[in-house]
Amino acid sequence: MAPAALIALAAAIRFAFRLEGSAAAGPAGGVFRILRDWFPFAFFSFTYEAFGLSVWATLLPHDRDAELLRIDRFFLGETPAVLLQRLAGPLLTDVMTAAYFLHLVLPPFLAWLLYRKQWVVFRQFLLAVLLAGMLGQIGYMLVPAVGPQRAFPELFTTTMTGEVYRPVTNALEALRAPRDVFPSLHVGISTIVLVFSRRRSRRLFLALLPLVLLNWVSTIYLRYHYAVDVLAGWAVAALAIVLARRALQLEEALRGRAGPAPVTPSTPPSPGRGPSS
Repeated sequence: MAPAALIALAAAIRFAFRLEGSAAAGPAGGVFRILRDWFPFAFFSFTYEAFGLSVWATLLPHDRDAELLRIDRFFLGETPAVLLQRLAGPLLTDVMTAAYFLHLVLPPFLAWLLYRKQWVVFRQFLLAVLLAGMLGQIGYMLVPAVGPQRAFPELFTTTMTGEVYRPVTNALEALRAPRDVFPSLHVGISTIVLVFSRRRSRRLFLALLPLVLLNWVSTIYLRYHYAVDVLAGWAVAALAIVLARRALQLEEALRGRAGPAPVTPSTPPSPGRGPSS
C-alpha cells in the first residue's frame, strides 16, 4: 500500500501542477486534461479508503478518545455531543443527517462551478482540498480516535431515530474509516468550500453559508466528533488554503524563471477540442 500511495501522490502533484508536458492533441487530449484536472479528488478518496484497512488497528492500537474528551471537558465542562442529546428528535436528526451528507456534495459542486468559469481559482481550491486531506490523514495517524458515539456510548441516554438517519448513516458507516476523528475533515473541507465560494460570488457564499454551518453542527450532533476536532478542522482548512496559495505562487515564479509559459485559458478546454494552451 505504501508504494502505491507514493506513486499516487507523485501523480496527483504532477497533475495538480500541470507538469505532464504536452498532452496529445484532439479529443483524447481533452479527456486526458479533464482526468488530470480532477485527479486530486480521486487521490484523496484513494488515500482515505486506505485508513479502512485492518493494518491500522495493528500500527495504531491505542485510541486517543479519552484525551480528546478530557480537552472538551476542560474547556466546556462536557463534550457538546452529550449536551446536544437533549435536543434530539426524529425531525432534527433527519435534518442533521442530510447536512452531514453534504460533505459528499458541496466540494464537487463548487469545483464544477469553478472549473467552468474560474480556472485559476479551481486549481487553488482543488489543491487546498488535497492538502487538507493529507494534513487530516496525518492527524488520523498521530491522534487515532473513533468519536464519542463509539468510544463512550454510556454517555448517551437517548437513541437517534429518523426516516433518513438510519439508511444514510448505515451507508456512511460502511464507507468511512474507523479512526477519522481528529481533525474533522468534514469541517475542514466544508470550510474551504465556504472560503472559495466567496471567490465565486457573494450570492453563492450566502446560499452555502447555512448549509456549511449545519454541516459543522451535524458532526457534533450526530456524535461523530469532539469540539476539539472542529477546531482542528478549521486550523487544517486555514493551513491548506495558505499552502495552496503559496505553492501556486511558487509554481508561477518557477515558470517565470524558465521563460514565457503558454497562455492558460481562463476556462478548461472541452474534451471535443484540441489543446488551446
